[in-house]
Amino acid sequence: MANAPHYAKGRYVGKILNQALSKASTGTPQLVIRFKVMGVPDPKDPTAYIPDPQQYERTLYRALTEGTMQYVIEDLKTLGFTGESFRLLDPSTPNFYDMTGMDVDFYCNHETGQDGGMREKWGLARAPSEFKVETLEPAKMRELDNLFGKQLKEAFKPAAQPKAKAQTKPQPAAEMAAVGATDDDIPF
Repeated sequence: MANAPHYAKGRYVGKILNQALSKASTGTPQLVIRFKVMGVPDPKDPTAYIPDPQQYERTLYRALTEGTMQYVIEDLKTLGFTGESFRLLDPSTPNFYDMTGMDVDFYCNHETGQDGGMREKWGLARAPSEFKVETLEPAKMRELDNLFGKQLKEAFKPAAQPKAKAQTKPQPAAEMAAVGATDDDIPF
């Protein structure tokens, strides 16, 4: 059985060492990117990383098929590629798009290998998707309040505070004298 993966699942910064277009053992064309894991992204500085004490080389394989093409194109955009031919990714092509030396965010996932053990599976980490929404018009907000405002008010109205027993205040001596009380009526 294989050893456990070295790198935990998560995002890493890698320096691209090499690239190629090749044929997988299945005969499927693939993009291959060899990189060195440099560390993890620095949460305080998105342009920096925290170095890993053990920087190992890893390989990303991306099959080039009809089913994977939309993901491959997203990966190529992430890598800054703007060419119109896969030939431009091949280092044997003059003026190819050279990715070597680029620091790129990769994502390590784990999967079960053919031997039944866990192994690392690397991909490009994508930027978080932009949150786009269409703003609700004020008239539509009023309509929602008309339809559901009563339910909302009921759900979030403050809980009624239990009523405390009315306590009698001790009356000052002057008031007690006015009602005919004597020193003997004062409780202290």
